[in-house]
Amino acid sequence: MARTMQGARRAGTLFGATLGVALAASAAGCAPPMRQTFDLSAAAGAPPGAERAGPALVVREPTAAPPTSSPRVVVRGADGGVFILPGSEWSAPLPRLLRERMVEALQRAGVGAAAYGLAGVALATDIRRFEIDVARNVAVVELSARLVDANTGAARAAQSFVAETPAPEHTGAPAVMALTEAAGEALAHMARWARGKV
Repeated sequence: MARTMQGARRAGTLFGATLGVALAASAAGCAPPMRQTFDLSAAAGAPPGAERAGPALVVREPTAAPPTSSPRVVVRGADGGVFILPGSEWSAPLPRLLRERMVEALQRAGVGAAAYGLAGVALATDIRRFEIDVARNVAVVELSARLVDANTGAARAAQSFVAETPAPEHTGAPAVMALTEAAGEALAHMARWARGKV
């Protein structure tokens, strides 16, 4: 009798362990696929000596409307509708990430720029478009920039910048790389413009 009860206990333990493994495998099979994360880091770093103790220009975090203000990658469909690129995302909300790249672009252009600090002039930007345009197979980045007096808020200069790069593939790393290239081009133009105004 004792042997029968011990056998039953062992069988129950084995069944429980087997069920646990089966449930874990089932849960793993139902888990959503992992997203690839990107950070707009294709551009080279700032040249030596670009950073200064007192920046000439403080770069404010850009403004953007949802979903562009999130970490998700935006795609504009052929019908004009906006949707999210599946399986891919930025490593941070796009405005925060883009400000880092703006500072780098300005420093490469020879402008003493920083995300924080005391300076007489600030760079304020609006992200108008940062998306894959499926109808035209291009990545589009459109930024509106203003140089403003850091104390009064008065605008000193304003300019819009648009860059487009081919995007024949609308998903995954190729689509994100096209956006990264368009962003690099737009930021380079912005940096050269700012250098002439600061």
